[in-house]
Amino acid sequence: MRYIVSIVVLFLVVRLSAQQDTLQQERLDTAIQEKTFNPKQLIAPALLVGMGTLGLIDDTPIDILERRTRDDLNPHDKHTKVDEYIQYIPTGAHLVLGFIPGVKAKHNFRDRLIASATANLLMAGITNGVKYTVKERRPDSTKSNSFFSGHTATAFTGAELMRIEYGWGYGAAAYAVAATTGFLRVYNKRHWVGDVFTGAGIGILSANAGYWMLPVWKRWLKLDKKKESSRTVVAAPFYLQDDKAAGLSCSIVL
Repeated sequence: MRYIVSIVVLFLVVRLSAQQDTLQQERLDTAIQEKTFNPKQLIAPALLVGMGTLGLIDDTPIDILERRTRDDLNPHDKHTKVDEYIQYIPTGAHLVLGFIPGVKAKHNFRDRLIASATANLLMAGITNGVKYTVKERRPDSTKSNSFFSGHTATAFTGAELMRIEYGWGYGAAAYAVAATTGFLRVYNKRHWVGDVFTGAGIGILSANAGYWMLPVWKRWLKLDKKKESSRTVVAAPFYLQDDKAAGLSCSIVL
């Protein structure tokens, strides 16, 4: 009887230890999934920003494209306000889509909110800093803060957040919204083509930075402290008939 009880208790301890190892592996997988900087993620933003910046230089291919687009894309100067609203759709979807049954998000709402806030604050800071430093005249000549497109940067920040969080299935739809936003900024003669390219690049870069910073914020703010301090306690009563003794076997899995 004594040996049977010991075997049962040992089985419970081993089983719960394995579960604990599984949890630790899941945390490790999450850490790997959230591992920060990857140089390959700079390629697309660098190309977009590089092409957009060429629009600031006279007679470059991008500059020629900008002037032709301004004159030929919307010759009757029609306007729409759709771009004023759809720019926010990708970021909003990034936050709430994970609540829909069947939609698998990589992070919980708290982490999505932190990543989104970091990305959008960074994007807004870069956008406003560059706009009022470069002072490029808009195609409609209303203001000198055309470079680069903040609407496009906002939309592409959300689109890349969507791609990172939910994959290309939902990310492609978000990118379609972002591309439409950029097109309408040019159509409405509020921005040059180069402004849109650069806005897209800054948006993509900002979204990646939001997720690069996520594990840093979680560590600094100690958001996972309770999970890391969890312990498992296993207790099993036993009775030894021959010795007429009873007791409690206890094991703590750290």
